[in-house]
Amino acid sequence: MSGTMIDDDEPVTLAEACKLFFGGRLTKSALRTEARKGNLEVLMIAGKAFVTRNAIERMKEKCLVKNSQQGSGSDQTPKHGSSRTEAGASAQNAARLKLQLLKESLPNTSPANTSRDAEVTRLR
Repeated sequence: MSGTMIDDDEPVTLAEACKLFFGGRLTKSALRTEARKGNLEVLMIAGKAFVTRNAIERMKEKCLVKNSQQGSGSDQTPKHGSSRTEAGASAQNAARLKLQLLKESLPNTSPANTSRDAEVTRLR
């Protein structure tokens, strides 16, 4: 495929796409990951995966980090700040609060045992 011009909708294998569109900086596995995440449209023909230049360009748009901020995590949005950890922590806190509210709202299934008398049966 080197030296030939690829049409925007011409299917190429994932290996070819890595070379043509990313200069070998991405692997087939990376493209498969983007496909699984819903960022890359893949054509499956006879059990082989193909992509087009247009599909790669759409994937790049989906993967574009618009408000790049320093910090850890790959899911950086203005609403959640620079790190995805905050979203995970708040989700965990919300789950903990919901569980606590459920526990408090459940009625007792048996009356409280206030007597201290009990019959003891000795084992032989």
